[in-house]
Amino acid sequence: MSTTATPTARRFPRGVRRAVNSGHVVFAVGLLGLEWAMMLLSVVARSTDDATLRHSAYRLIRVLALTSGIPFAVLSLITGVLLCLYTPWGLWQHLWIKVKIVLQLAVIVTGAVVVSQFVHRLMSAAAPGGDADALPTLQTWHLAAVIFQILALIAASALSVFKPSGNRRTRKPGAADRTRRRDTDRATDPADPARERAVAR
Repeated sequence: MSTTATPTARRFPRGVRRAVNSGHVVFAVGLLGLEWAMMLLSVVARSTDDATLRHSAYRLIRVLALTSGIPFAVLSLITGVLLCLYTPWGLWQHLWIKVKIVLQLAVIVTGAVVVSQFVHRLMSAAAPGGDADALPTLQTWHLAAVIFQILALIAASALSVFKPSGNRRTRKPGAADRTRRRDTDRATDPADPARERAVAR
């Protein structure tokens, strides 16, 4: 796989790049924190004998998912794609970027399609007069989906840090690099005549 920079003139100015990168980190970390909070609420709702607390926990999970979880996931994906497109990394040059995008999409789809449906059914089952017999199965699948989202986000964060396909873009040495390397070689070569004259002086 090629690890060279994207041959494109599209680049963010430094200030814009830092702003987009900061937003990406905030949205990604915020999403992971929200998922962790929803997992804790799920554990509380599963373990409590208080029907009111159980129903309230699932209502709070639904509010967090709709108002923060889905927006943070979408904004994290958008800012991540922008960073790929307008920085030397490129969008499809590195395997770790492809995997990270797939993980992010999996988190979004799981949250919007699977988790939201489970939460809706859990709210109905946990409500007074609801189907209490359906709760254990729904709770197990809902908790499993949330744990999957957390693991996917942790894996995406690790890929961003380690960049396993190469965290430095290669480039051809320019004239300044060649001059600097030549000067360094001369300074460290004991047989170099220029160095001998400098030492003699």
